[in-house]
Amino acid sequence: MSQRKNSCRLAAVLVGLATAFSLPAFAQTNWQTEWMQRTETAKKDGKIVFSIPPSTELRRALESSVRKKLGFEIEVVPGTAAKIIRRIADEYQAGVRYFDVIISTFDNLEHSLIPMGAIEPLESNWILPEVKDAKNWWGGHIWTDNSKRFAYSPFAYMQDNIWFNSDQVKPEEIRVYDDLLNPKWKGKIGMWDPRQGGASGGKWAFLWANKGESYLKRLVEQISLIAADRRQVADALAKGSIAISIGPTYYSFVNYMKSGLPVKPLPPIKEGTYVSMGNGGPVVIKNPPHPNATKVFVNWLLSKEGQEIYSLAQGQATRRFDVDTKAMEEFGIRAAKDYITVDEFYKQENQSEDKIKSVRRPAQEFAKKICLKMQFAGQI
Repeated sequence: MSQRKNSCRLAAVLVGLATAFSLPAFAQTNWQTEWMQRTETAKKDGKIVFSIPPSTELRRALESSVRKKLGFEIEVVPGTAAKIIRRIADEYQAGVRYFDVIISTFDNLEHSLIPMGAIEPLESNWILPEVKDAKNWWGGHIWTDNSKRFAYSPFAYMQDNIWFNSDQVKPEEIRVYDDLLNPKWKGKIGMWDPRQGGASGGKWAFLWANKGESYLKRLVEQISLIAADRRQVADALAKGSIAISIGPTYYSFVNYMKSGLPVKPLPPIKEGTYVSMGNGGPVVIKNPPHPNATKVFVNWLLSKEGQEIYSLAQGQATRRFDVDTKAMEEFGIRAAKDYITVDEFYKQENQSEDKIKSVRRPAQEFAKKICLKMQFAGQI
């Protein structure tokens, strides 16, 4: 009799639980099941091949974290997005699949990998609710391609990518952009070539849109070094051969800072700056050689833990609400979520598909004209 009562009670409990469960709860069970299956099969994949911007700090952080957290290896391939994408496009046409995931913004994808059909829609790889839920992200889900499928932006921040040598410059000497035109700084400014794109292209485009072409002409006359390699500019600043650098950001200077060399980000200029989305977000190559590890990795990278690790190592502030980004201000990085509204973000960013066409490209064409004249004159 006791067994019958217990059975009846158990049946009643189960009925009650079934009634209490809502559709989201069943969905949660489904994602948990898929996540468990994917994490197990990801270990059988053995590794993932992931291309990142050139950054020793980021490479070390990822190699250590992925092995510990996800249970498979990560082969990190550093390189500029443009160079890596050219390689992937060539390999894709030849039927070769080597890379699983790369980091890229829209402008590097639009002329090759997107029209080739070589990229998977990113959202189809999302499993974790904390990644899928737009409420976890400042501004919701922000894409830089108009189709909202391929180029996702986990980051949004104002970066003070004008740095100075504190042995030669007092930060109060440069409070507005016109201060860079002071004769005192003639021949003492270095710039990462804005024709290369990246942070230097972003700053150049901001100045083109807000200060005009006549200002940029005068600024270039102040410059003694324009280099295609950002590290050359950062090294010149650390050694004191220039006093001010324009373009290179935190991760170009981190090793010099750790060595105690006198390089610092200039405090925010009163006229403001553009909102950067950094090097972009994860881009999944179609039919990746390690499909299960790819899905697990992409979800981890966009999770709270992944964004904390990537954001700190790369010096690019995440849009996730649950990641503290205030400490990054020491390195000249101010998270958009901590300082501006979403509407202000859309006004000040210049990396979306529309802004690339209306601001970045015209500014870059102007940079090509100026730098070409300097080359003929023997200045660079």
